[in-house]
Amino acid sequence: MKLISALTALLTVLALSVSTTASAQFDEPVQYEEPFIVDHNAPHYEYHLDTGGASLDIGKPGVGYGSILFETNPTGANVFVGDIYQGKTPLLIDNVPDGTYDVRFESNGYLNYYTTVNVAARLQSHVTAGLQVRDKQFFDRREIYTTVVYEYSKLNAMSWGVGNSWGVYMRNFNLEQSTLVHIGILNTVTFEGSLGYGFMFGHFNRYRITPQIGYSGVYFNDVENAVSNWHGQMRGGVNFKAAFTEQYAFSVSLLYDKTGPGIRAGVLFFVN
Repeated sequence: MKLISALTALLTVLALSVSTTASAQFDEPVQYEEPFIVDHNAPHYEYHLDTGGASLDIGKPGVGYGSILFETNPTGANVFVGDIYQGKTPLLIDNVPDGTYDVRFESNGYLNYYTTVNVAARLQSHVTAGLQVRDKQFFDRREIYTTVVYEYSKLNAMSWGVGNSWGVYMRNFNLEQSTLVHIGILNTVTFEGSLGYGFMFGHFNRYRITPQIGYSGVYFNDVENAVSNWHGQMRGGVNFKAAFTEQYAFSVSLLYDKTGPGIRAGVLFFVN
């Protein structure tokens, strides 16, 4: 009995010790932190200023629409956004989806102005430009160009040939090389070199006329009669160019050689 009493007393002491220790671990209150939640779908953030109760509304990209105000000096410039005409300055466009846009200003007598604008939701973007007076004409006394051309002539079996021309103007003197191909019953390949002198006229030298004289070497392949040969001859012509931008122009030539008249037309691209 004494042994059982001793064991009972020992277990009672151990139980009280464990209970005291466990309760001591929770004497101090436990601190919990509220989680910080970011609402990524919120359309904007508002920051309130102390003075006057005004608020600053900052748009959040990707979730809404903004506006763009266009202004130029001088006013009246044509506004293009993404190559689409919008109107003349000063100009305000509303309900523009947020994002980045390419902008171009054009005004007669001034150089084109290129820029980009970022639009944020619920904000107005402001695009201003000081236009510079054009000091470079549409056509210049010195320039390099290439032209995609189509030609209708007897040299092309009285049909259309397609090709390419490269040329240069040096103090209005013109050198040009052309290659044309016609595929049909009578196949032809034409290599031509010409010399000319250009005259510029019109507002900001928008037009140029160039009398030319050249030599054409033509390879004929008569499929029907199985005959092939080379033929060379002199050729004269008058070329007319009309620029529709600072980089592109329409080109047409009236040609004449001993086989008869012909016409050549194409789109010209300024390389320099």
